[in-house]
Amino acid sequence: MAVVGLSLTLNLHKVFLDGSSEGARADFSGGDLSGLDLEGVDLRSALAVDGNFSRARLAGANLSRADLFRADFSLADLARADLSHSDLKGACLHGAKLGEADLTGADLRAGRFLQEKGYRPTDLTQASLDRANLTRANLGEARLNACSATESRFIMAVLAGADLSQANLTGADFSDADLSGANLSGTNLSGANFAGANLEGANLEGALLTDARLEDAIGLRRPDDVAENVKAALREHELWIKSNGKEGRRADFRGRDLRNANLQRLDFNGTNLSRANLSGAVLAYCRFLLADLSDANLSHANLYKADMTGASLRGANLCRASLRRANLGPATIWRGTPGDNGRMWSASLEGANLSFADLSGTSLRQANLHGANLTGADVSGADIDEADFRDSIVRNTIVTDGIAQSADEIVNRGAPAKKAG
Repeated sequence: MAVVGLSLTLNLHKVFLDGSSEGARADFSGGDLSGLDLEGVDLRSALAVDGNFSRARLAGANLSRADLFRADFSLADLARADLSHSDLKGACLHGAKLGEADLTGADLRAGRFLQEKGYRPTDLTQASLDRANLTRANLGEARLNACSATESRFIMAVLAGADLSQANLTGADFSDADLSGANLSGTNLSGANFAGANLEGANLEGALLTDARLEDAIGLRRPDDVAENVKAALREHELWIKSNGKEGRRADFRGRDLRNANLQRLDFNGTNLSRANLSGAVLAYCRFLLADLSDANLSHANLYKADMTGASLRGANLCRASLRRANLGPATIWRGTPGDNGRMWSASLEGANLSFADLSGTSLRQANLHGANLTGADVSGADIDEADFRDSIVRNTIVTDGIAQSADEIVNRGAPAKKAG
């Protein structure tokens, strides 16, 4: 848009806002204002449907109650801008700077034109929203993944089905917000306030919840309550073992949802945890001697110094799990007959997903890693004596003296092990 034409449009819009019949409402629908310096401009109630504001400088601008349907604000500077009660349905704010912006009551739901079949979600991917006000904003199904919204206010906001994965939401206020079905996986929620928030069906896998206020949240499965139920079952399990099955009951956690639960230092020896969801769970110092964890989801789980001797983790998902200094060596099974020297029972990680897992200092002695995915995993300092890496996937795997791109390289740089065949 030519500078002269823009200046005239803005002047007429100012007269329009003053209530004079000689003015005219600014209409930038379909227009190209990309890269322009519009800092502090007053565009209250303006029309800009499908307008292009990419890389524009709009810091401190007033866009309250503007029709910005499907507008493009990618990489725009909207710091301290007033976007309250504006229509931003289907807008693109990818990488935009919205620090201290006011989006009170803004509509950021997915939007589509009548001739289109599908809705386009509002895109706030990697946007900067630190200390922004999004009170009562409608962000249903919006994309906010990898955005930064530290100390922002989402009070009574609608975020149902929104994608907030990998975002930094430290200190954000979600009190009375609707986060049902939202994706909060891998998100930093330290110190966030969820008082009265609806978290029914929300995905919190791998989320950092240090000092987060969750006690008044609605629909959230309480990790502490889960831990107490597990402890009660394990007490019955211990009694069952000691009485040779005459008392108590064998613990069976097959398919159980144990996400984000704090279960550290518990004894799961001989239990069945196949297909259980333990993503994000704290399992440090736990004992899993001969336990069945086949096909379990342990992504982002903390298994520091866990005893997993002889355990079955066949097909388990351990992506980004921490198994630092854990013991995945063989277990010795005694029959109790005269002259019995015991049988060695190796831990199985056959076909397991260990991508980006921390296995530094871990004992993998005699472990079966046949077909396991070790992409990006850290096996530096691990004991791999007699471990089986046949057909394993090795890409950018960290070893003691560098990076391995094949199973042979892991073997050649570590203790003797069976080579990939």
